Amino acid sequence: MSEYNYEKKYDVVIIGGGVIGCSIAYHLARDSKGKLKVAVIERNIVGEEASSGAAGMLAAQIEADRPGPFLDLAVHSRGLFGPLARELKDLTGVDVEYAKGGILSAAFTDADAAALKERLAWQKSAGLSCDWLTPDKVSAAFPFLKPGSLGGFWVPEDGQVSSNRLTAAFAEGAKKLGVEFFENESFDEVRLDGPRLSSVETNLSKFVAGNFVFAAGAWTGGLLGAKAPVGPVKGQVLIFRMPEKWREARPWVSPVFCGTTPGPGKIHCYFVPKMDGCVWVGATMEDRGMDKSENESATREISDYVSGVFPDIASFPYHGCWVGLRPAAPDRLPVIGLVSGSRNVFAAGGHFRNGILLSPATGEILSDLILKGKSDRDLSPFSPDRFPG
Repeated sequence: MSEYNYEKKYDVVIIGGGVIGCSIAYHLARDSKGKLKVAVIERNIVGEEASSGAAGMLAAQIEADRPGPFLDLAVHSRGLFGPLARELKDLTGVDVEYAKGGILSAAFTDADAAALKERLAWQKSAGLSCDWLTPDKVSAAFPFLKPGSLGGFWVPEDGQVSSNRLTAAFAEGAKKLGVEFFENESFDEVRLDGPRLSSVETNLSKFVAGNFVFAAGAWTGGLLGAKAPVGPVKGQVLIFRMPEKWREARPWVSPVFCGTTPGPGKIHCYFVPKMDGCVWVGATMEDRGMDKSENESATREISDYVSGVFPDIASFPYHGCWVGLRPAAPDRLPVIGLVSGSRNVFAAGGHFRNGILLSPATGEILSDLILKGKSDRDLSPFSPDRFPG
């Protein structure tokens, strides 16, 4: 942290040091060629909250249930990762472990197969790359899955990154381009009484700026209120470690969605192999406020179900449980743009389960809004103006 100085002046202050805030900081610094003075305020440690527990899937298509602006934004953002991964590696030395290895959604019930084939049909008609794998092809590509699948929906353009490494790369890149970060600084409210916000005051400092971007994850709604009603949805992920001999015998890079648990949680499950040898298995969605305690019933429900679909995982060492708060708006769409009634306060939140995927596009959009005064994309479906606040 910089030497203490009560009043700090910047061109742009970003509230929130998760993957979204760090991406915005990086894109602003890069696109302005260092001409903007930018700061990031983080209430805890950069990347510590939801960004640290994301499975890192770039699942633009695999779960999409309809065409529309959100899918368009997701596909666009997914396409930015290849060049961006190289750019960040060259600048920071951080490998974000980008892998465009595809994602499978396997069907184990007639209902799942029908729903996935319907998804396949409309995505193909929209010109998106996808295919149906027969049961034999699923077994050949994923021999660790239990026998008896009915096939699977395959999206070759989807992929994954390391969420921790991506956030770290954005932050490190932003720092190298002159952005200043302030950790363990927080505030509980913002007074939006007029068209312009002049400053925010934390527990340690007063930040004066020309523009403010609120990218505070699940805390965004608590700061901006009804103008950007983004709140927490509790998510829980289990982490296992693949034995070395198992990994060597079965090279595996593509995440797999594997259906919904039959238990009370009705948890939609997936497993994601990571380059460090871990398998991330999830994930719950619970409206429990700011509660980040483990739901032991959900842990058992996930474990029991995935052990049936992926029998070998029952023998994998259990590495732990991550519980965190995913930021969601009431309609589960991102909230991106100028806050209603303000000329210099922007919201960038509500990315829900797609923060990693949408981080490049969100950084790109906020950079354009601040530097150019507009974005080339139609942001009306994501505008804070859709809320009455």
